[in-house]
Amino acid sequence: MAKSLFKAPIDLSKHTSLIYAEGVFGLSARKKWPMRAKTADGILRYAKYKVAGIIDSGSDERQAGDVLSTYLADTKNFSTPIFMNLQEAKAVTKSDVLIIGAAPEGGELPEEYKDDIAWAIKNKMRIVSGMHYALNDDSKFEKLAKKYRVKIWDTRKEIDCSNIPLGSAKAYHIKKPIVLTVGTDAAIGKMTAGYEMARAAKKLGAKSCVIPTGQTTMMIEGWGAAIDALPADFMSGAVEQMVLEKSRTNDILFVEGQGSLFHPAYANTCISLIHGAVPTHMVLVHRPQRKHSIGSRLVKLPDIKSAIKQYEGAVLPSYRKAKVIGVALNTDGLSSEKIKQCKKK
Repeated sequence: MAKSLFKAPIDLSKHTSLIYAEGVFGLSARKKWPMRAKTADGILRYAKYKVAGIIDSGSDERQAGDVLSTYLADTKNFSTPIFMNLQEAKAVTKSDVLIIGAAPEGGELPEEYKDDIAWAIKNKMRIVSGMHYALNDDSKFEKLAKKYRVKIWDTRKEIDCSNIPLGSAKAYHIKKPIVLTVGTDAAIGKMTAGYEMARAAKKLGAKSCVIPTGQTTMMIEGWGAAIDALPADFMSGAVEQMVLEKSRTNDILFVEGQGSLFHPAYANTCISLIHGAVPTHMVLVHRPQRKHSIGSRLVKLPDIKSAIKQYEGAVLPSYRKAKVIGVALNTDGLSSEKIKQCKKK
């Protein structure tokens, strides 16, 4: 059941993809909206399938590395070209998948994206989207997809909840490490920390995988469940089911964290991940320069020691005795001296 439940309707490893990041990928856009291209960035860094180009007419840069090398040491996909428009990108690369790599405010579909998406469908391109706005629920796109026999994968809409069992802490019985990334806040780097640990584990010879619990990771891995898009009763059950499935073929599991216990909007998703994964270990992601919960000046973030205590106390069953075994610092924007000071705390 689990394999069919969380499998993507499009196997991206069998296609060539373009990332649509119109208006958000270039350096000038990132000064105004630093987080809007996070989906594109995640795919470029960690996806194993072929990405042939990026579309952003507002970018002055001509390849991904011109943008990403400012932030990252990675070299993977740095030579991926940036195109001014979809039509040119399609003609040059012959790609047959368009991935929406932008994260617009509120997850809604910008009006200026609609014509390009319609053009892509008419030109036989499959569409992958992680926005809250479901393309399959738009009558125009639905009719076009049916007419041109094109699949649209709305990563937040595909799962049939009737097949998800209620969470019951069954992951406790898994006799392998289950590592969950948690954070002092939301949007702090939990996905990146998980991927870097999975990379390190593989270098050491361990068979590891990342459990995708958000739309970007689903697009990277080609399977999974966007936990925050599920009704609350099914969140922990979906995580549990994915962990049980992947434990059969992996030595160590890295579960992508979501939200934070200390965020007024996203604590529910975080606690569902804790209860569904029943982690043996946790890694806390912290950004020293952030003092309040993102989106709320009323909520002051806890210090690291307090956060560790609350996360360790949240794991069920309590006799699991899961521990926070490390802290990953998000030091973007800090001086080398300030980073040294943070590490000493």
